Amino acid sequence: MKNRGFSIIEIVLVLGVIGILSTMIVPKTRNYLAMAKDTKAINILNNLRLASESYYLETGEEFITENIEEERKILKEELERLKYYLKESIFDEEEGCSVEIGGSKVTRDSKDIKYGGKIDVYIDKNKEIKFKRPSDINEFTIRGEKWEEL
Repeated sequence: MKNRGFSIIEIVLVLGVIGILSTMIVPKTRNYLAMAKDTKAINILNNLRLASESYYLETGEEFITENIEEERKILKEELERLKYYLKESIFDEEEGCSVEIGGSKVTRDSKDIKYGGKIDVYIDKNKEIKFKRPSDINEFTIRGEKWEEL
């Protein structure tokens, strides 16, 4: 009577093929997940801009009440004014105005990606909402756009 199980060679062969396929798929998946986080961060920035415009159109005043002489983080009280225009709270109470990103690159065409990190949301002296990257975040997004120009 013949045993109908798999031989050890067949099992090792299948595991080898799975290993080879996973080494090709995992880096691509990581890049796509990082790009998705970057896109989410950019959408948060755009949502904040739209919320501030909606606040201005509805109330007739800017959500930033004081004159700004240099760029700074958005204050918690200022974000409170926008809470009705945002779907949910997008900032961590402890971290302040920063959002999680997927990764960053040193140059536009660089293949080396630094994964993870948080980027700060600032208001500049023209009262525009922008990203300001901390020193541990590289200058460009994974797609090659400058963080400060978004």
